[in-house]
Amino acid sequence: MSGPVLQVDGLVAGYEPGVPIVRGASIRVERGEIVVVLGPNGAGKSSFIKAIAGLVPVSAGKVLLDGTDITAVPAHRMVRMGLAFVPQTENIFPLMSVDDNLKTAGGILKAKEAVERIARMYDTFPDLRTFRRTAAGNLSGGQRQMLAVARALIVEPKLLVLDEPSAGLSPKLVAMVFSMLADIRKAGVTILLVEQNAKAALAIGDRAYVLVEGREAHEGVASELWNDPVVAELYLGQRAQPSRGGEA
Repeated sequence: MSGPVLQVDGLVAGYEPGVPIVRGASIRVERGEIVVVLGPNGAGKSSFIKAIAGLVPVSAGKVLLDGTDITAVPAHRMVRMGLAFVPQTENIFPLMSVDDNLKTAGGILKAKEAVERIARMYDTFPDLRTFRRTAAGNLSGGQRQMLAVARALIVEPKLLVLDEPSAGLSPKLVAMVFSMLADIRKAGVTILLVEQNAKAALAIGDRAYVLVEGREAHEGVASELWNDPVVAELYLGQRAQPSRGGEA
């Protein structure tokens, strides 16, 4: 199918009616890209992608996944629509084994298909095979993120959405997680990523958006944005630049 995998237009969303956190944000994600969403603390980054994933109520705007309107689709149906979301926390079942975590994620598939895809995940993430009988809560932080991503990939989504995948990880594990995401993109998976570690995220991204006060304030090629003075100003929250119509 032609056109972007994800098109978000003028999204307004928040947890309480009349109190929007996302205030008219618009982005697009082309097929095969890694697109990064950055911004200062409180910019609404996580709320934005949670709204895309059906986890935060949307009051205006539109979300299209491969041309299909998913704005009002409940979160539990998103996987079947082709969007897999990996939250920052509670993204695995810690008391279940690695194998059972993967089997649970493959529960929407036919039995034979689930077995084949779980085997494929073990090929992709050899560490998980080593610890397949281990309770997921006993894995290292990096291994937990591997498992969370593997769970999401089992359904072969059109779009993989991640919220702060490096949160709480050591620099070594951060490098491992971002290397993993770069390899996943090379395999043809389209990725939308919210991340506070701007340098690491921009190193693997194709394009990036900077959110300020709930809307996109700047966008550009990821490799060029790290040294962009406008991004530095926006990201550090020194002064919010107008997004459109002179509004901050």
